[in-house]
Amino acid sequence: MKRKVIITIIILISCLWVAVTINFNRSSSQQVQDETQSSQQPRPKFTDQQIGVLAGLAISPEWLKQNIAANQLVYGIVKPSDTVPAGVDDYSYLVAADDQDGTVIFFKAEGQTVIIKYTSQRNTKLKAKALTLSQLKKEFYQTRSQKREVDDYVAGLRTE
Repeated sequence: MKRKVIITIIILISCLWVAVTINFNRSSSQQVQDETQSSQQPRPKFTDQQIGVLAGLAISPEWLKQNIAANQLVYGIVKPSDTVPAGVDDYSYLVAADDQDGTVIFFKAEGQTVIIKYTSQRNTKLKAKALTLSQLKKEFYQTRSQKREVDDYVAGLRTE
């Protein structure tokens, strides 16, 4: 009788162990699958104005914030009739309406890369910088308050 009880307990413990092991492996593979799926999801899409604000924050955050606060920051897309430096014909731009210091930020998204060309403080020679959308998102559009700030800046842009 004792032998039957011991054998039954051993069988039950073995079955329980097998069930736990199978369930654990199933949840681990599901977690890996979920992580793989989330990493393969497309990156968030930004509007051109959002990309411009992110570029402005990356290049000259104080200039951007001051001109937004003064309702002086203008967003536009370069037109064929615009007088612009060579190489920015198909770019968008941010410029201060009063243009006191000569800062202009030209930007263009090419796939996941944002190409930024800019002048500052009357230095008419264009400087260039390339950043990925992921870098910009990680730096300036990660938290809820950052997202709200960027979206508020976008709402404060004047357009041409």
